[in-house]
Amino acid sequence: MTKVITGQNQSYARAVNNELVIQRLRVKDYSATELAHDLGLSHAALSSILRGLTKDEIIKISHSISISGKGRKQVYYSLNESYGILIVVSLLDNRYTISFSNIKEEIIFEEQKEIDLYDVAIIYEIILRIKQILQENYKDIPLRHIIIAVPGRVNSITGELQLSKQFDIDLFRGKNSIIQIFKNHFNVPITMDNDINLSILGEAKYGCLKEVQNAMLAYIDNGIGGALLFHGKFYGGDFGYAGEFGLMTATFHGQETYLDEFASLRSLKNYARSILKRKFTVADLVVEYQKKGAIYEYVNQTAHLVGKKLRDVVEILNISNIVLSGRVTLLGDDYLRCIQEEIAKSQNQCEVQFSTLGKKSILFGAVSKSVDCTIPHAEDNLENS
Repeated sequence: MTKVITGQNQSYARAVNNELVIQRLRVKDYSATELAHDLGLSHAALSSILRGLTKDEIIKISHSISISGKGRKQVYYSLNESYGILIVVSLLDNRYTISFSNIKEEIIFEEQKEIDLYDVAIIYEIILRIKQILQENYKDIPLRHIIIAVPGRVNSITGELQLSKQFDIDLFRGKNSIIQIFKNHFNVPITMDNDINLSILGEAKYGCLKEVQNAMLAYIDNGIGGALLFHGKFYGGDFGYAGEFGLMTATFHGQETYLDEFASLRSLKNYARSILKRKFTVADLVVEYQKKGAIYEYVNQTAHLVGKKLRDVVEILNISNIVLSGRVTLLGDDYLRCIQEEIAKSQNQCEVQFSTLGKKSILFGAVSKSVDCTIPHAEDNLENS
């Protein structure tokens, strides 16, 4: 084992303390006294850390409060919103969204545009628009990171996208790949991730999974996907695919195939179309479901099937919470109750509820991950020492 010299140990310890201060300030403003107490540091050591982070423009003095009877003020620190711009590009549902955030995770700009298909021309259109926004509104603030949210399975090692029909296949290979095109135009780190993986990060920070240790997000829309949270952190498996319960095999009405082929909104719309002999949208499906007729009964049968598969997940992984997301939430409490009834049969207690964030969870999770990628980490210091 290579021995780390004292100077490196001291440098790493300083980097660890820097990161701890930053992580505290991601939650709320703190005074130097509060930080010293929470982190067990001397006031002299903490003052040195605060001076360094302030010089690097990662943090700033946010405000001060007079200390009664002492004739001086308590100074509070916060993250510095001028440290840099973070950009989230969401390529979802035939509509792309460009969102700008600062390091305090405040959304400072957002716009959407509907499109028919994602191809190279659309990607260049997005890049040109980003450059225009930066030049017009944020040219004095450095761009720090871009994160791209996409549907389908994103290989966490190769960056390739699988199982999505919305994209020209050329966008995930060679010089015309989304990642490569962005890298050609922006000299900052570029990250691509699955929308559901980002969604569970948003739920963990701001939604139903806040302060939950072991949980699952089950996404049911035109397709079925999922993501897992273990010990309060996202778990993606070897390639980032863990939690894709829509690919579990299931038997329904005498047929056996993937759960996605029975219980996705795409499948339910096809069933309704075959029965009523007319075109169906998700809104049409919701209206028909609320009539509590044949469509209602069929959809509830698929909800029980989803519940059984989720119960298997609960039994195997011993998770305590499941959040249901996607437009399936429009079906309401009766649909949710069918799933809850099945999961209640598990030996392990597990709470199941609809997401309160909806699609915003993707943006919140993407911004949070972008901040993680942007702020200095102690491991970076160790690798460079």
